[in-house]
Amino acid sequence: MPAAIIKGTSTSFGIASAVSTMVATNLTANASSNKVEAKNISGGVAAVAFTGKKVEFNLEGYITVANTATQGVSFTPTNLTGFGGLIGGYYVEEVNLSKSSEDFNKIKYKIVQRDGIN
Repeated sequence: MPAAIIKGTSTSFGIASAVSTMVATNLTANASSNKVEAKNISGGVAAVAFTGKKVEFNLEGYITVANTATQGVSFTPTNLTGFGGLIGGYYVEEVNLSKSSEDFNKIKYKIVQRDGIN
């Protein structure tokens, strides 16, 4: 596969060293929260609060070394800190391992960061 040609100064291509125990092939990130609104007497919005802020990362790829990550362990994917503006630890919520006689071993993680939880 030829090298990618990137033009522009604020672009990002690929998943450079997302994690040291795998060759990452896909990464998605989703920042979300719960919105609570207080209405005034005329039905208009008087105040808004955002609670339950979190970022969910789905990281998948090919295993390169023995992988022992399990649910609940701390797991910080490099190059992803600061996404969604949250401050808190990253924790593995789901691990999916896929083995086949016709493909390399694959692993998929669901990693969640919750605001203020370390």
